[in-house]
Amino acid sequence: MPAQTRGGEWRRNWPLVILTALALTSSPATLPVYSIGVLTGPLEAEFGWSRATIQAAITFSTGLGFFGGPLGGWLVERFGVRRSILGGIVGLGGAVLVCAAMTGSAWQLYLLYAAMALLGAGAGAVSWTFLIADRFVRSRGLALGVALSGTGLAAFITPRIAVAGLEWGGWQGAYIWLAGFCLLLILPLCLLGLPRGTGGHRAGSLPETELPRAGLTLGEAVRGHRFWLIGVATLCIYVAVGGLIPNLVPALTDSGLSQGEAVSIMGFFGLAIVAGRILVGFFVDIFWAPLVASAVLIPAAIACFLIQQPLDFVAYAMAAMAIGMATGMEFDMLGFLAARYLGLAHFARIYGRLYIFVALGAGLAPPAFAFAYDTFGNYGWPLTISAGLLLLGAGCFLALGRYPAERELALSAQ
Repeated sequence: MPAQTRGGEWRRNWPLVILTALALTSSPATLPVYSIGVLTGPLEAEFGWSRATIQAAITFSTGLGFFGGPLGGWLVERFGVRRSILGGIVGLGGAVLVCAAMTGSAWQLYLLYAAMALLGAGAGAVSWTFLIADRFVRSRGLALGVALSGTGLAAFITPRIAVAGLEWGGWQGAYIWLAGFCLLLILPLCLLGLPRGTGGHRAGSLPETELPRAGLTLGEAVRGHRFWLIGVATLCIYVAVGGLIPNLVPALTDSGLSQGEAVSIMGFFGLAIVAGRILVGFFVDIFWAPLVASAVLIPAAIACFLIQQPLDFVAYAMAAMAIGMATGMEFDMLGFLAARYLGLAHFARIYGRLYIFVALGAGLAPPAFAFAYDTFGNYGWPLTISAGLLLLGAGCFLALGRYPAERELALSAQ
């Protein structure tokens, strides 16, 4: 039987792509982050906590991604994708629900946000990325791009759910509505839509029982140079864009734009994130992925220099869109390259270890950018450093070399 065509892969697996996009609106990496802004004011009024104290909760939820990534990979290999995801949704929803019972100690807030990361680890990006990568070969990049766009969809949906809950029952109501979104909507959808076991329509020409997944073991991957090239590139890009995102508006106003103009440019930035995610996914299915990544990262690096110059609105908007494309690309590229270079035999555990670089970069970026600004008194050096990191990331991707043949990966899986 011949291998599936791109159309065949989509005909058999499109429901899982849509399910992934929807479910990622309720993951430990999205739900806490996109709801905290709505909850900050009410929690400040209720308990007298400072805004810095409340916002620090995100450090616990995102920072513990350092442990959540490997934990998610272990859960997938130990219990399978379906049970890992379902258990993670229950854990995340339960932790969110308990937040409604907080009595005033900031450590309750931190403990519960840490619980969201750890109890929800099975429903994180590791599980969903494996699910999609395992079922697409010819259209893997585009499938990952569309599926992981759910993280962007969360920015639209999650705050609105929190606001609706806030109007219904104050800050407690917001947490109850967010928990209900996890447990009463996303959980039933996953119960109905997830394939049982690790099966389903896998990519390839043979039934699952006859088609072993080819790929390196975790030990082989970590001992190889490609794991570290992918990891270092990911770290560089996350530090660069993670520092730029919260500081882009003030950097633009420092360059001479009004606050309103800078906020308008952020709208173009957001659209570019979505476009980057899907377009890059499309092109990596056709061209060598490191070249596609470099074609996005190099203009983004140039944009970091342009933002420092006195330009007009259109030029700043184009620079912001170049950075947005790089921001949208990096997460999908991690999953695609891990599958293509390291294989699927132990993908969940390997991807879980690579996710440490994501958590490290996301955690380091904001304080590092703030420290650089405080040290130099302007955004010149932070933007220049970001440009250098983006170029270093492109260099690491290009150093990966040719894709390993399926036969090479299959030998490691035996």
